[in-house]
Amino acid sequence: MLVHLHQYREDDATDSVRSGGEVSPDRDEEAYLGTDAPGEEWERTEYGGRTIQRRSVTRDGVTAVSLPSIDDREDSELPGLTIQLRIDGGTEYVESAEVVEVTDADPDSANE
Repeated sequence: MLVHLHQYREDDATDSVRSGGEVSPDRDEEAYLGTDAPGEEWERTEYGGRTIQRRSVTRDGVTAVSLPSIDDREDSELPGLTIQLRIDGGTEYVESAEVVEVTDADPDSANE
C-alpha cells in the first residue's frame, strides 16, 4: 500500500528575518533539517491560534497501518497521534501524525 500522512511538530526554530521578508531558521540547514527524505520538508502552519510545523510523509510498500486505541491516545497540543506502519517486515512509528490517504497499489490482487 501507499500511505500518505501529515506529521506535526512544535515550531521551535529561532527565526531571523532577511531582506524581502523571507523567514528562515537561524541554524545550520543540514543540522536543522536532518535526514528527511526529499519532499518531506517542514512548513509552517497555523493550529489553535499558534504556529506549528507540518510535513507530508509518504511511504510505499506498507503492509499494515495501526492506530492506538481510544484509551491509549496521548494528550498532546499537536494534532494527530502516533501511527504505526509495517514495511517489509519492519516497523516505523510516526508521531503526531494524521492519515491523509491509504491506497492499495494493486486493488485487484485482494480479490484473487
